[in-house]
Amino acid sequence: MALKIHKIKYIYEIASVIVGTTILMLNFFFIAETLPFMAPIMNVLGGLIAVVPPTWVFYSRYKRNKQIEQQFVIFIRELTDSINSGMTLPTALEHCSKKDYMALSPLINDMVAQVQWGVPFRKALKIFSGKTKSTPIKRAITTIVETYKVGGKVSDTLKAVGDSLIEIGKIKEERTASVHSQIITSYLIYFVFIFILVILQTFLIPALAMPEIQGGEAGAQSPISSDSFINFIMVQGFFAGLVTGKMAEGSIVAGFKHSILLITTGYTLFSFASQFQIRLF
Repeated sequence: MALKIHKIKYIYEIASVIVGTTILMLNFFFIAETLPFMAPIMNVLGGLIAVVPPTWVFYSRYKRNKQIEQQFVIFIRELTDSINSGMTLPTALEHCSKKDYMALSPLINDMVAQVQWGVPFRKALKIFSGKTKSTPIKRAITTIVETYKVGGKVSDTLKAVGDSLIEIGKIKEERTASVHSQIITSYLIYFVFIFILVILQTFLIPALAMPEIQGGEAGAQSPISSDSFINFIMVQGFFAGLVTGKMAEGSIVAGFKHSILLITTGYTLFSFASQFQIRLF
């Protein structure tokens, strides 16, 4: 049943990409020619439909992994307290499985069920770490397994692992707080860049437009195409978003949400502003 739901979810994502791409193609071949003022709106709409759902899937997966890592620290701490209170390891696992650890709870319940059915604790831990798909958790589980293998005191190892994970979490939080001003600066630089392009497109480009004669009628030929500015905006927004996500959360995947926000906002502002061209001379 879960596999079926998983496939249906990806069908919806593929369908959103197809719909968004179709809107962009229709806009490029038909709407832009007949209704030019609608072209920016259709481009934004088609781009969002094509990009946002797949990006949301990747980002949701990333947030789920972050939540699992955070809850794993709490689970280790409470498991250590249960063992120190006199419970055996299977009893402590079963006791902790009754608590809510959000996205981590189903994985803990699976591990407890395996231990109850006679699966060795070390093997159950390895299966658990593989399901989490988290590098810090895999490293912590490896340490616990090795200690359990040589006959060390599990509670002491669990406490040491929990303390190390807490310190890692604090370091990440401090890094996020320290780069907060840099993130704001990155956004400001991008919007100043958009403002400069809007000024160029609205005031300077019309002033530099070279007159030409076509069919006996006077016209104007712009030395720079607005498409070039749009390409600049998209490239700048995409990479600025990735860098912002990497600085803020330490993951390029987290930067996609910033990229979408920057590109959408920048393209919308520039597209509507470029509809108005003012000659100063």
